[in-house]
Amino acid sequence: MIEDATSDKYITAVEVRNDGRYEVTCSKGHKSVTILQEQKFEVLFDIGAYAIVDGYYREAVSSFTSSLERFYEFVIMAVLFDKGISEEDLKKAWKLVERQSPRQIGAFIFIYLTEFGMPPILLSRDNVDFRDEVIHQGRIPTRQEALNYGQAVLDVVRPVLKQVKKKYPNGVQKTVFQHLKDCRLDANDICPVSTMTIRTILSLAVAEPGYDERSLEESLTDLRRWEVS
Repeated sequence: MIEDATSDKYITAVEVRNDGRYEVTCSKGHKSVTILQEQKFEVLFDIGAYAIVDGYYREAVSSFTSSLERFYEFVIMAVLFDKGISEEDLKKAWKLVERQSPRQIGAFIFIYLTEFGMPPILLSRDNVDFRDEVIHQGRIPTRQEALNYGQAVLDVVRPVLKQVKKKYPNGVQKTVFQHLKDCRLDANDICPVSTMTIRTILSLAVAEPGYDERSLEESLTDLRRWEVS
């Protein structure tokens, strides 16, 4: 782009990465790093949606579940950052529960209770049983079952996400900046580093009226299919 932004239309395909950090070498040999701004819960939910489109319904349920768990982590981080807890202390505390999902959910429940004065709405017992059968017992779900489960996750996440964005904007912003900072730490100082945001079904960035009211089924029709020739 710096040398020839008009004629060199370079496009590359990359795999989705766990760390959100993408290194690319263009056709002229220049290396650059792009950091995806989206939080892991946003990316994981889209992976689940694409799994439904591609016919992998069991994988869709797994990705939706992981998205929900990482959303709980996001809420905990955003609230505590907003209250002035340091990055160092927060990371130390999280290490004590990072491999224990039940404790993470417990932390989320009581933080939500403290901040909003009522217990949060969680997945129903039927959805929890369905999830466990799929993930732990090898149940193979139908498309409709995977779609229903994904919609249930949406219905749990969206109201809380709206509340957190409204009440803790500084905490949300700091959580996003922390993610970008962590990704950038690995970047070679010689390489240009930029950030990028994408349009996800569960989105911190999109503020269009009615966007968060769309069903999962409706959102599937908008998923973009990328082809690189």
